[in-house]
Amino acid sequence: MLLKHDMSKFLLETTKYLNLIFSQSHILVVGLYLFLVQKIAFPLNFQQDDVSELYIINFTEFACVVNAGDNHPLFTNLIWALSRIFEENIGYLMSSLNIIFTLISLMFFYKLIKRHTNHHLAALTTLIFLSSSSFIVYSMSIKQYPIEVFGCIFYLSILYEETTKGSKNLDSYKKLFFVLLVSFFSLTLVSFFVVAIFLIFLNKKFDIKKITKILLISSPSVYFVPYILRKLNRPSYREYWDNFFINTSSVSELIESSSFIFNLVMKGYFGLFFYEKFALLYFIFLLIPIFYKDKVSFPSYFILLVFTCFNLLKLYPLGGGRTDLILFPVLLFILSRSFYLLNLKKQFFNTVFVILLFLIPNFNEPYYKVENITPILNDISASINNEESYILVLNEQRYSFEYYSSQIYGKVPISTVDGCNYLVPDISNYSVFLPTSEERWEEVLATLEVENPLEIILIGIELEGTIGLVRSAEKYLLQSGFTKVEEQQYDIGMLLIKYK
Repeated sequence: MLLKHDMSKFLLETTKYLNLIFSQSHILVVGLYLFLVQKIAFPLNFQQDDVSELYIINFTEFACVVNAGDNHPLFTNLIWALSRIFEENIGYLMSSLNIIFTLISLMFFYKLIKRHTNHHLAALTTLIFLSSSSFIVYSMSIKQYPIEVFGCIFYLSILYEETTKGSKNLDSYKKLFFVLLVSFFSLTLVSFFVVAIFLIFLNKKFDIKKITKILLISSPSVYFVPYILRKLNRPSYREYWDNFFINTSSVSELIESSSFIFNLVMKGYFGLFFYEKFALLYFIFLLIPIFYKDKVSFPSYFILLVFTCFNLLKLYPLGGGRTDLILFPVLLFILSRSFYLLNLKKQFFNTVFVILLFLIPNFNEPYYKVENITPILNDISASINNEESYILVLNEQRYSFEYYSSQIYGKVPISTVDGCNYLVPDISNYSVFLPTSEERWEEVLATLEVENPLEIILIGIELEGTIGLVRSAEKYLLQSGFTKVEEQQYDIGMLLIKYK
């Protein structure tokens, strides 16, 4: 009898303890995120794609920065402004800010899902965020994608507050201005903002005064239309993303490319938890709210439909990993509604939460391609500004070379074609080489003939199992009569090749 009493007491205490843990399960999600991101955070050198965002800090006047943001204007302006105070560590600062934005996004998303389902499902859905390696990797990058994820969650929250709870957030000029300001961080967020405002209009009674106010505050977004058109009209844009647009040339191509892109998107979201053989089951599960005629989910479906149309029109690529992140919260919202409508018990969600909490750290191993150029810069220090040497930097490593060499050798100002003052490395004997440009090679060759160096140093990258652009540059050099003397390989395929 005593043993039975002790066992009952033990089970009761255990249940209370577990309930306490599950009531704070969203904190466990934050802890797991920090555990995953610390594996790759703050590398010695950021990869060149990240470092390319930092070129903006070399402009000395803000007037030259305003229109230099490409597809993320306010984000670029923020980098420039912060670099005036923290120039030496601006890369680490922006990475830290992205990690903070990601933490805020996870908490914000948890509250959004909890508001429309329950605590247990909100914690589980937020945990699923961490199954995506792309989400972890880009959360510590210097790119704008973490802010896009935050913006997506922010607009979803505003959208559902306005359409389901009759919130009056947009009645305030200050709040409406902030809603618009978030969209300026990225042209994709401008599109998301417009879609959200459109859906709010559809779900509210016609109020000419309110509509006029929203249109008035939103009018600055028209400023970015030329940016969007300029980006879409670049030949390189569609060439680069060609495989990530749905092919509508025939019915068979439509089905095949749609399936291909769907699998890429799901793989990017769920990693090893997605199995292509069961892709149809994943797709059907995401349609459960439609079968139940769930009105709460319809705005999210509409957003996905809009971006699918953008993809069909070759305006927005899907399946590229980073380009999918902005829609991840939307899909997870639909996923949460699918689970919620099945009316499963909380014990099921708690069990799945615990299983994923242990599986994700073992299955999701985030990988950040660290392109350390600093060791190369240290090894060629004797050749810097040496009349007997000349350095050729492949275009793909240009921003890394210029950013990290500037930290070592300083900067000097030059004047751009637009009349802006721009800082470049204080290195007189280097050129950026684009092997695909015959004209650029002729310019480099003419420089080499004038300088007549005894040694040429080529810096590039060649990943294992690939043939890098560095081999095209090597071909030019060999055909022009130069002799290869030495090739030294560094981490992640970074190459230093010497010629005479």
